[in-house]
Amino acid sequence: MNKKNIDIRVIFFFTILLLIGVVAFIIQLFNHVDCEDAKFYIFSDHSQSQESIEFYDKTPNAKSWKWDFGDGSEIDVRKHTFHVYKNPGSYFVTLTINGSCVHTKELIIKDKFAADILGTPKIISAKIIFVGQPTYFKSVSNNAKTWEWAFGENRGIDETSSNPVYTFSTPGEKTITLVINGDFSRIAKKMIYVHPKVIKKTNPLDVTSYEYEKQAEAFALPRGSLKKDPLEDMLQYVPVAPKTKTEKDSTNILKKAPKVSEDQFEILLLKVAEGNKVKDDFAEFLCDDLDIPVVKNDNDLLTFSQLCASIKGKKIRIDAIRLNKDKQNNCVKGLNISYKVKKYMIWSKD
Repeated sequence: MNKKNIDIRVIFFFTILLLIGVVAFIIQLFNHVDCEDAKFYIFSDHSQSQESIEFYDKTPNAKSWKWDFGDGSEIDVRKHTFHVYKNPGSYFVTLTINGSCVHTKELIIKDKFAADILGTPKIISAKIIFVGQPTYFKSVSNNAKTWEWAFGENRGIDETSSNPVYTFSTPGEKTITLVINGDFSRIAKKMIYVHPKVIKKTNPLDVTSYEYEKQAEAFALPRGSLKKDPLEDMLQYVPVAPKTKTEKDSTNILKKAPKVSEDQFEILLLKVAEGNKVKDDFAEFLCDDLDIPVVKNDNDLLTFSQLCASIKGKKIRIDAIRLNKDKQNNCVKGLNISYKVKKYMIWSKD
């Protein structure tokens, strides 16, 4: 009898150990960071010195971060941070996740002042330009190898030489644009006015030789008492057109989209997946254009409407999102998104 009680206790003890081991394994599984699948991003407009560069990590189950920017600055321990490189050069950015996963990316920083000199050409042209008259243009820029000129009369590129000659066919205000080395981030612009073609008189009028048919005195009214004009009585029976209301000139006010952060946009997309939001709820942020281009998981290109339809009713996890906005009206014009879908308890790319 005692032997049987001892056996039951031993079995119960080992069962408890097994349950503890299973729970510990599950906790470790969900808190595990796949070092080969780390997701951290570097966002920069020009990658040049004196520019604020954005660093952002989206690695699943990441709890701690250590950013080493490679320029001798202090270690940053935030998940989402910014850094400014004072000098140009090649830097190795190292991110340590959860104290064990180490990843390194090389970042090339250009010289801000050299970039401005190279990327901002100047346009030199004549001050007075006429229709039909050849006009000379000149580009002033350092290390330029290619030139793309547009003179405001046609669509596309008009000339590809450094010092082109162009003849305008229509008068009016023209916008001259120049792009060097294919760098569309810095476009030189110049406003000019093209005057109409000068018309010279072939037979100018000789006023001195002109003979009047009558003397000027012949056209004077005769002297006498004033008489009533007969038209005065006739005009009182002429119906008068009703007055029309004058409308004030209206100017089109540029519509600006409300501000929305990438985190807020991510929350709204998760609501779409849950079925609590629809694509039309994003119209004000997209300035009513629901077919903006979307790059999904760095491979697929689709519209925003198609994206909302593809994630509806699915359990998704967004790893990274990037909004491309129009600086003038704050409208979202493009979207980069990386996300996974949960199928059969496994997260995989859609």
